Amino acid sequence: MTTFTPSSHPLVIHPRVGLHKAATALSPTEVGTGGTIWLCRHAEVHNPRQVLYGRMARFGLTANGHTQAAQLGRFLAAHPITTLYNSPLLRARQTARALATATGLSPRTNRDLIEVHTGYDGVPLAEIGDFNFYEPLAAEGDETIEIVRDRIIRFTRKVLTRHKGQMVAAVSHGDPVVILHAFYLGLPMQLASLRAPNFYPERASVTRYDFPPEGFTLQADRVRISYYEPPFEQE
Repeated sequence: MTTFTPSSHPLVIHPRVGLHKAATALSPTEVGTGGTIWLCRHAEVHNPRQVLYGRMARFGLTANGHTQAAQLGRFLAAHPITTLYNSPLLRARQTARALATATGLSPRTNRDLIEVHTGYDGVPLAEIGDFNFYEPLAAEGDETIEIVRDRIIRFTRKVLTRHKGQMVAAVSHGDPVVILHAFYLGLPMQLASLRAPNFYPERASVTRYDFPPEGFTLQADRVRISYYEPPFEQE
């Protein structure tokens, strides 16, 4: 299991959009030289019954979601991204398809980007307070926050090993995105961190991680984090 000593700062100490954490252990010229990951959340999903769709099949984007994904694609296309990954779920694949159109890249599927495995799939959202499917777990075998953290870190390590020094985009889901964000901010791996005000990623948002010269690291002070909401910033 990944080990990390959390910092003692408040849960939310940054503006909604922009720089969330500087790489304080690096010089400005070193930031991002080991690679950059643009970790995106999929766009808006068609969910008329308002259930937790999780890993359920056939939950694709709304018309507005396709527009959001196209806007996110135009934002990313302004950067020299070399590789594009996506979760295997439909909503992530459809979002990645829009990014591929904008960037000219072919998406690669990676299962470490998939949504959280939980027994709450199909349960009405109104019955899941604070979107809490961790404390307690719905069923034996459900993923804990730590399990999700470890697989999204595993993805990060693999990508930076394979594409060291390059810019890579990936489409995942809200909780994997916010868990990696909380980890590199040094927040406790608990529900309160993930659901803190002004912190959960918006649909079609992207969290940018700039890594040090050596590439992958668990040292938060060597990673710069920025956050953007392209569809909403253009309104």
